[in-house]
Amino acid sequence: MGLENARIIVDIKSMGEAKRVEESIKMGYVDAIIENIVYWIGVEEDLAESYEKIAASASSPKERDTANKLHILSCSDADVLRKKLAEFEGFSNASKKRIKLMNGLAKVPE
Repeated sequence: MGLENARIIVDIKSMGEAKRVEESIKMGYVDAIIENIVYWIGVEEDLAESYEKIAASASSPKERDTANKLHILSCSDADVLRKKLAEFEGFSNASKKRIKLMNGLAKVPE
């Protein structure tokens, strides 16, 4: 991908810096990815439903077969995306736990 193990954050020197990084990761990456996966699942579900309707009203066996195959593929993609969503929700929960731990400090040092 071009990064080749380049460090993005060279050194965090305080809990305050760490907390800001954790919050940035959660909001800038994890939450954004989750939101996009949720929308993508919706698109795949809409496609699957549309392909099912197209198959039901197809004018030829080839069109019906193609629409049925596309329906199955969209359902499969939605299932894969639901699994990925669960994985990213795990990242989100881990981020929440780390931020909560830092919030538990009397005063997070800068």
